[in-house]
Amino acid sequence: MEMLKNLFNRIKDFFTSGSERSVVTICFLLSTLFWVLIKFSKEYTYYIDYPIEFVNQPIEKYLKEKPLTSLKIKVKGFGFNFLKETFTSRNMDLDVSKLAYHSAKESYYWLTESNLSEMAIKLKGFSIIEIEPDTLFLTYSNKTKKRVLVKVPIDLEFSENYIEYSSLKIQPSEIDVFGPSHLIDTLSVVFTKSLTAKDVKYDIEEELPILFANELISSRDLSVTVKQEVERFTQINKVIPIKLKNFPKGIDPYIIPSEVVLSFWVAMRDVDKVSEADFYVYCDYNEFVKSNSSVLNVFLDDDKYPSIVKRVKYSPTTVEFVDI
Repeated sequence: MEMLKNLFNRIKDFFTSGSERSVVTICFLLSTLFWVLIKFSKEYTYYIDYPIEFVNQPIEKYLKEKPLTSLKIKVKGFGFNFLKETFTSRNMDLDVSKLAYHSAKESYYWLTESNLSEMAIKLKGFSIIEIEPDTLFLTYSNKTKKRVLVKVPIDLEFSENYIEYSSLKIQPSEIDVFGPSHLIDTLSVVFTKSLTAKDVKYDIEEELPILFANELISSRDLSVTVKQEVERFTQINKVIPIKLKNFPKGIDPYIIPSEVVLSFWVAMRDVDKVSEADFYVYCDYNEFVKSNSSVLNVFLDDDKYPSIVKRVKYSPTTVEFVDI
């Protein structure tokens, strides 16, 4: 602040000093100012680019050719208006659903003349002389429709002892997509933006945009809602007896050891819902018949233990079979 104040004082002292240099500088600045005023006070004729954007395009169709993104408008106006125009941002939205259809050309079309009054309002200070082109044509081809799955890439880092409680819920899990047949025929799934979070310990609910691999592929569904239940888990250890499967009558089997130590993770709220009876650990006599080995593998029936448990492990994984 002090530097600006000192600079201002130095400039002030320079112009009020009455020196030859200050007089020459003042004359130069005044002449430049008058030149600018004279130049910008005159009328000029130039072209202005007027950006346009097509909205509400038919989702079941795609454009054969990329349309124009701007109109060239020849206008007449004072230099100050052209100077102001360089700092002005504007565009025109063209609603495709309201365009007329040209059956001979199989195209939708838009006449610039019909929107002249709207552009004249936005180009206040200018006289519109000419607009190029005078007509815009939009030619479409039909898209193919297909129903595909939605998948969400997951990158979640949970807090200690916290993991997902249930599978990720995606709504909707399937969507209808539209596109040229050569793109749609091989498409079976679309992906969303990745679900990313760190130090997760609470339930997640988030809206994720769908990422389409090609700009010609579209859908009425542009995003999905994902929900992930999160719960604090604890590790439980249980001693489980090994069952004997397919052992014939008359054989008095004896295995060493006869039990396994089974560990699993379960949500804190579900600890009381899990018991030893929920797990079926066994040895199969048919394995002995095939291998004639006294060492048998220990199996866990994955279809019988409850779905609320995770990371199930047991030890040992083999036992010694003694035929008495």
